Amino acid sequence: MKILIVEDEKLAIMRLKRLIEEIGNYEILTTESSEEALYLLDKNPDIDIVFLDIKMPNMSGIELAYKILTKRDNIFIVFQTAYEEHALEAFQIGAIDYLLKPYTLEDIKKVFNRVEKLRSIKQKTKFMVKLFSGDYKIISSDDIFYIKAELKDSLIRTKEDYIYYPLSISKFQEKLKNDNFIRVHKSYLINIDKISIIRTTIQSKLIFKFEGINDMVISSKEGAKYFREIFKNKYHD
Repeated sequence: MKILIVEDEKLAIMRLKRLIEEIGNYEILTTESSEEALYLLDKNPDIDIVFLDIKMPNMSGIELAYKILTKRDNIFIVFQTAYEEHALEAFQIGAIDYLLKPYTLEDIKKVFNRVEKLRSIKQKTKFMVKLFSGDYKIISSDDIFYIKAELKDSLIRTKEDYIYYPLSISKFQEKLKNDNFIRVHKSYLINIDKISIIRTTIQSKLIFKFEGINDMVISSKEGAKYFREIFKNKYHD
C-alpha cells in the first residue's frame, strides 16, 4: 500500500509518518504543497491513501480533494486537521475519515482498518462533482441517467442536475464498464437501468427515454446495432 501525506507543517508530517510506520511497512510519500501533491499523484498511480490537511496555502484541502477525486475516484481521502468545524464538509466531499490533531496511534489504526473493509466491498463507482452553485456533491453511477460528450469534458445528467465533469466520455466508458452503461453514440453513454422506453426511428436508430426525467437520447446507427447485438435475446423491434 502506498500513502501520500499532504501537510504544510514539517513536524506534523514527521509525526504522522512515524505513526504509520509503527503500523506497517508502507511506502510513504510526503509534500508540503498542494500543487506537488497533484504531481506526485500523476507520477504514482498506485497511491492508495492520501492524508490531507485542510488548511493549506494556495489551495485548500477541500479543493485539492476535489481535484484528486476527479482524477482518481478510487483513492481514499483522510483529512487530518486541528479544525473540527470542517468535518461535515469533509465527509460530504467523500473523505473516509476525519482526524483531529493531536491524533493517536489507535486513531491511525482505525483508518487502516476502515480502508481494508472498504476495499473488500464491491461498490458502485462514485464521483465527486462540483455543482453550478459551487457546492460539491458525491454521486454514484446509480445516480447517472446518461453522460454526454462535451469536447474533452463530459456533461453528467442526474435527476436533479446537469453537471460538467473534466473527464472524456471514453474515459467514463472505461470507468463504468462494470456499471451497466452502454455507448449508443460517440457522444452518449447511457445507464441501461434507467431506461423506460426504447423506440425505433429513422435509419434504424433507437430513441431512449428514461424513468423520472423528460430527456431522450438518440443513438447512432452503429450504436443501435451494438445495442441490438448486446441485447439480442431480450430486445426485439
